[in-house]
Amino acid sequence: MAFLRLPILPMLVGFLAIVMLIPAVNASFQEEWRIARAFLHAAIFTGVSAAVLTLLLSSRREVTAQRELTALLLCWLFVPAFAAIPVVRLEPTLGAVGAWVEMVLSFTTTGGSLFADLRSVPDAIHLWRGIVGWTGGLVTLIAAYVIMSPRRLGGFEVDAASPRSTGMITAGQTVALAASTAPIDARLVRAIRTVFPVYVGLTAGLALVLSSLGESGLYSSVHAMSVMATSGISPDPKGIAGTGSIAAEVVIAVFLVLAASRILYFNASETGQIRRWQTDPELKLMAWLVGLATFALFARHWLGALSVDVSESLPNALAALWGTVFTTLSFVTTTGFESAFWETARTWSGLENPGLLLLGLCAVGGGAATTAGGIKLIRAYALIRHGMREVQRIAQPDSVIGLGADMRSITRQGAVIAWTFIMLYFIALMFAIIGLTANGMRFENALVAATAAISNTGPIFPILSSDQSAFADLSRNAQIVLALAAVAGRIEMLALVAIFNIETWRQSLDATKNHW
Repeated sequence: MAFLRLPILPMLVGFLAIVMLIPAVNASFQEEWRIARAFLHAAIFTGVSAAVLTLLLSSRREVTAQRELTALLLCWLFVPAFAAIPVVRLEPTLGAVGAWVEMVLSFTTTGGSLFADLRSVPDAIHLWRGIVGWTGGLVTLIAAYVIMSPRRLGGFEVDAASPRSTGMITAGQTVALAASTAPIDARLVRAIRTVFPVYVGLTAGLALVLSSLGESGLYSSVHAMSVMATSGISPDPKGIAGTGSIAAEVVIAVFLVLAASRILYFNASETGQIRRWQTDPELKLMAWLVGLATFALFARHWLGALSVDVSESLPNALAALWGTVFTTLSFVTTTGFESAFWETARTWSGLENPGLLLLGLCAVGGGAATTAGGIKLIRAYALIRHGMREVQRIAQPDSVIGLGADMRSITRQGAVIAWTFIMLYFIALMFAIIGLTANGMRFENALVAATAAISNTGPIFPILSSDQSAFADLSRNAQIVLALAAVAGRIEMLALVAIFNIETWRQSLDATKNHW
């Protein structure tokens, strides 16, 4: 396990060099020797760079919370630069900056693409986009349990407010960073042993099922990696809708629920509570959001189609119902896939696209410590329960409601921390919108694009933009703003505040002085 004691950045760059060999082997099987050489040479260069970074960054200094979070931020920014090397060689028209933005969108599991025509892109690059997105999802999961959980970040700050967890915290302690209880290599071993087999096994299982349902090897592999990473990456411009298979969508829906919840990974965490799926508040809230959104969208279509013969519209109604369920679930999990029947759901009654509702679902996002982005369900749950309690107190000020110690903590400390995060989230969204409008985008499109980047749901931009524009149509500066917003959305604003918090730097300097 000596490899796990390396600094985070060179460790991840070395892993990237290994997975670069996969598209190289795939291209060699297809006798695409130019593509195979591009990936092989990039793998060699990346591997050598990992060795050099190991020599440069290895030191005897004590690992602190600030250094761990800073290293994670550098990974989100610089690992895509190495991932972009074969893309630049094979698609030089994209440019170095464009290839970096493309890989940032993949690595942060945001999805979306700068390629104007996905059908003209080589299969090896499609496979590489899926692998980079899948690797980013794996990094997100491991970082959640190795770095975020011990520091009470990434949604764990709400869970940790419960007295049954390993320790109560306050909003101030969250910004100043809580202390870890184990060295980073021990945390890393524990997280990898718990997360890696499940993540790889679910991806392989889904790929086999999709292949058995008629998808090609490339499509089934990329879609399986995309679903487990909730990245929405697909070789088909239509995404999952291009398959036209309701059986495939049903299977994908089940795996999306698993990918956007942490019920399979609880043993990897030092903090928080282990819950059964029946009592998991995040799963309950996800079900309520999908159910309410489906009812609202389906009901409005049904009311809009009252003048149509019911017997003739029943098949369209059933298709619209499933298309709405799948699409809303995909948007809540920040994957961004459309159902093959979403077009039917959107047009059978002639009503407009419900863009604001879908943007709201993406903003809420999936579960904490998952590959999904957004605000996180646990934070939304804490605020909802707090709001319900406040409404009850307005009606009956003297009432005493037995919520239990856990719920009282979540509706108090947890709600305060959740509200703090949401304010930071919307401040980051505001800056992203300002940056995009300053580069020539209309406000409506800037709002959609910024939400897509901050919530790591890139595929929603061409779906909900007013003129159906795509990332490829934006200026280079606007694309850079979106890439930075995607990084901010992936590492989360509380972590960024903690990195640049003066108290955190003081703690880091004190630890260094004490060490020497």
